[in-house]
Amino acid sequence: MRRRLIFAAVAVALLLIVATFPMRLALAMAGAEGSGLTAREVNGSVWAGELIEARLGALPLGNVQASLSPLALLGGDVEMAFKRPDPRLGDLAGRLHGSNPRGLSDLNGTSSLSGGLGMVPVDSLRFEGTAVRFDERGRCVSAAGRIQLNVGTSIAGLDLSRGLSGPLRCADGRAEAALTSQSGMERLTLGFDGSGAYRAQFAIQADDPAMAAALSAIGFRPGNGGFVLVSTGRF
Repeated sequence: MRRRLIFAAVAVALLLIVATFPMRLALAMAGAEGSGLTAREVNGSVWAGELIEARLGALPLGNVQASLSPLALLGGDVEMAFKRPDPRLGDLAGRLHGSNPRGLSDLNGTSSLSGGLGMVPVDSLRFEGTAVRFDERGRCVSAAGRIQLNVGTSIAGLDLSRGLSGPLRCADGRAEAALTSQSGMERLTLGFDGSGAYRAQFAIQADDPAMAAALSAIGFRPGNGGFVLVSTGRF
């Protein structure tokens, strides 16, 4: 009986330590910054934390509510559930995996994209059941769900306010999203690896000479499938 009481007391003590362990220290110990997660301020415990002005690479998450998986922490990994119920920025929720393999899962909602995609004026991204995971070499090992990309301004007079959307998959070790507009006349293929290096190829079919001239003036070049603009960079 005495041993059982000691075991119960130790278990309760460990539970209290984990329950009240600061989120800030847990993220630092687990190397969350190496996964691209940063925040101006981190408050609360691992069960009920808050990240102020959080970012995931080029994705500004804003102020998010977060909780860490204790089992993952015991193994030295990061598995964080987060959500942003924000009527101004839009809802956003998902899970961040720091390793084995690292990436995101169950991602739903909207986020802006800092800097866009180079010369492609991206305003925001919408995720629908999106998941992408990378191994230690930065190669895509699994990807699923859909992405909708919203263009912030008209391109050569084209109205792309309804965005371009399509599925996410792994292709040749990179995550790849093949996005099309509702008309099917505009297509954007976005590929990226675990380091955040991306390549975006934006193709627009243009039979009208005036539109072709307007596209050429802003950097599009005749290519396979229409006028093509290629942009590379890093998230």
